[in-house]
Order: sequence, then C-alpha cells, then structure tokens
Amino acid sequence: MLDWALLAKSSITVCLSWIIYTFLLGVYNLHFHPLSRFPGPKVAAFSYLWKIYVEVIKGESVVEKLFQYHAIYGDIVRIGPDELHFSKPSVYNEIYNAQNRWNKDFYLYRAFADDVSSFTICEYPAAKQRKDILLPLFSRKAIVNMQDLVGQRLDELYDRMIEQCELGEVINVFDAYNCFTMDTITAFCFARSMECLKAPSFRAPMLVAMHDAQKYHPTVKHFPAFRLLMALPESLVTRLNPSMGGMIRDQVRQVLVQPETLQDAPHPIIYHELLDEKHGRKKPTESSLRDEAVLLVAAGTDTVSNASAVGTVHILGNRRIYAKLQDELKAAWPILEERPRYETLESLPYLGAVIKESLRLSHGVISPMGRVVPKGGAVISGAYIPEGTVVGISNCFVHLNGDIFPKPHEFRPERWLEPGAEGLETYLVAFSKGPRSCLGINLGYCELYMLLATLFRKFHMQLEGVHPNDLRWLEYYLPHYIGPPLRVRISPLTE
Repeated sequence: MLDWALLAKSSITVCLSWIIYTFLLGVYNLHFHPLSRFPGPKVAAFSYLWKIYVEVIKGESVVEKLFQYHAIYGDIVRIGPDELHFSKPSVYNEIYNAQNRWNKDFYLYRAFADDVSSFTICEYPAAKQRKDILLPLFSRKAIVNMQDLVGQRLDELYDRMIEQCELGEVINVFDAYNCFTMDTITAFCFARSMECLKAPSFRAPMLVAMHDAQKYHPTVKHFPAFRLLMALPESLVTRLNPSMGGMIRDQVRQVLVQPETLQDAPHPIIYHELLDEKHGRKKPTESSLRDEAVLLVAAGTDTVSNASAVGTVHILGNRRIYAKLQDELKAAWPILEERPRYETLESLPYLGAVIKESLRLSHGVISPMGRVVPKGGAVISGAYIPEGTVVGISNCFVHLNGDIFPKPHEFRPERWLEPGAEGLETYLVAFSKGPRSCLGINLGYCELYMLLATLFRKFHMQLEGVHPNDLRWLEYYLPHYIGPPLRVRISPLTE
C-alpha cells in the first residue's frame, strides 16, 4: 500500500534540497566563479533562469536586453554563469575566424535536432568531417552550374505573380519569397520541389506550419524534454506536417533501402554525398539524414527570404533607390525575355550594394552563436577568458554599429560604393564567418541576385499599406517577422 505521508515527506525533502543546492550554486556563481570579475546583471550571474523568464514567460528577445546591458556594463557583459557577450564588432573576427577550432555551445544547439547534422554537431572535428561531405554540392562552381534550377523557380514565381495581378490581388512578398526559397532549396537538395509556389496567395500550409513552430524554439532550447513530442506516433506526426516531414521521411527511407534510385536524380543531391562510403566513411543513420535535410531546408528558406523581404520594402519605400536600381537593371538587361546569367548580375555594383544592405538589416542569425573557449583559455577583446566559457556576439551588434555603419538603421546602399567601402565587407556577417559559417552562402547569393533582379526588372511595384518601419522581428535564433503583412501591388513591365 502506498504510504502517502512518506511520499509527501520525500517530495518536500527533494524540493528543499534542490532549493538549497540552487541557492548555494548561485552564491558560488556570484562571488567565487572564475567569471565573477566580469560585470553584468546579478540575476544573470546567479543562473540562466533570467533567459527562461525573458524568452519563455514574457515572449521577448534576449538580444534587446543585451543592448541595454552593454549600455550599462560596458563592452564585455556576463550574461550567464558560464557565458560572456561582447559588443565590439572587432571581437566577431576574434571568435569566428578560420583559425579557431572551437566547439559550439551544446545548450543552444541541442534544440535543433535529434541526431547529428552538419549544423548541430558541437565538436569541431566531427562537424568539419560532416560539413566537408556536403561542401562540393554548395561550392561556387556547383551553384553557377546549377543556376538554371533557380531560374526555373523564378519563372514559376513570375507566372504566379502575374496570375494574382490579373485577379486584382496584392501580393504578400514575404510569403511569395518564402515559397520561392523553399521550392529552390528542396529542388536543389532532393531533386523534388515542395511546389509551395502553387499555393493560393502563396500561403503554403507547410510554410505556415514551419513558421508557427518557430515560436516554440525558446521553450525547446531551455526545456529539451519537449523534443519528446518528436516521438509521437509516426501516423500522427505525418498528419500534423504531411508535406515536408512526409517527403523527407519517405525519400530517406527509399534511398537507404534502394540506393540505386539516386541514379534517377537529374543532378547531384545531398544523399549522393552523405551515403557515399568512400574513404571508409560511416553511413549516417536514418534520423541523422532526416535532421540534416530538415535543417538545410529551414536555413535555406528563411535567410534569403528575410533578406529579400527587407530589401524589397526598403527599396519601394525610397523612390531614389528604386529608380537607381531599375536604371542599372534596364541597362544590363535590355531584352526582358533574355535574363542575364548570375555572373552578369553579380557584377552590377548597385544591385550588389542593395543586396549587401538587405543582408545587413536582416542580419541572418540574431542570437549570439555561442562558442566554447578551449583548454588553456583565450584572450578576447584584450581580456583573458578562462577555458570552458561560452562566448559570442550577436550579428546585430556588428551590423548596427554606428562607427562602422553611420546611421545604422537607415537603408543606404551607397555606403557599399563609397571610397574605402571594401573594408565594410569584414563586418557583413549575415552568413557568419570562419569554419562554422553557413554552408549555403553561394546558393544564397545566387538566389538574392537573381530574385531581386528579376522582380525589379519585370515589375513595377508599390507598397500597399506598409512602411519600412513596420519591419519588426522576434528572436528565435533567426529573425521571426511579427509585423503587418508585407503587401505589394504589382504590374508587369513590357519593356
């Protein structure tokens, strides 16, 4: 028979023990920890509970708090018992550079996958081995050779926009760009497009579900047990997310059981490389292949669509920028039916400046990408940082630094064309830097150049009830747009 009195007493004892342990640990963190000499809010030094309160309870962004903390405490701020955040842009290249072989912060990256992937492996040697497998697919040469695939998706986007225009509908460019990037990355990675561009009004159910799910990222980050939801019966998971989840699951299983089916792919896809056992490589598990695929799709969709949306709204919000961009495009693209190749578009200086400014103000990743200081410690921003410390700097602190980018919140492409502007390239970090930088940077630039060039050459566009000041984001690692619909009215150009 269950002794309820004994159970209650035991529970009280456990709770009291946990409270005492937490208190004593907090006292140690505050006064005796190796990082106790660094300034910062006491609540952050005591425990990580403050982040849970900000992100999970209040639903706010930690990065906004970091700007406040640096204004109070200076260039180096302790934001956790074992974590420091830096504000000087020069620190970015001290942490994220080609020479550093530092591990990723497990606490942050464990939330993204159940198994190993090139993005979530924290230990540098294993991460490099996995990333090196995929690098040939995403090299500049490979992307240049595959640009027709991007062009095909652009033709589909153009046709769909014309259809909506003929129906008198305005277009939500954020949704349209998401459909374009989703179809491009899935066609590139799997040789099977998700066909999001066919969705009415560009409201593809899979993309709606994917962005709705982003709001749970803070909860999963701090409470990884929530990943148990991924262990729901497969039939239920498929009903909840029948598109991407089902497609990736079915394709992974097919290539594992029948690898000869890869011969039917029209071009090399990720499974060609991941399942190649040359040099004695171990074949990834089914869950590892699935996680790799899902993360490539998520990253390949949002970064480019966010930058494109930011750029479009700012361009249309400034007649001078809009006219200057169209003049350059008309000169380089005189016949509408003959789209220039990516290499030609890439050489256009003002289009390039517009794209860089779009990336700067969309940031790529917002959250500080935590790295663990290796054995022996390191000197960062002139201060000795002990081994085991998690260090980072949010891209926002680089892109919005007024000393590097005067009037940093202003969309001004000319800053990239002025004398000495080549030095700004060091501080454009939307795709990160160093050995853990974004795998898809070459594909991302190809999409950005071809997408913005096509739309601003083939359409006249104007904002419908939206302003650049409406661009607002929450921090879910990547920016999560929370403003009003980015509505644009279009009409096709004839010459």
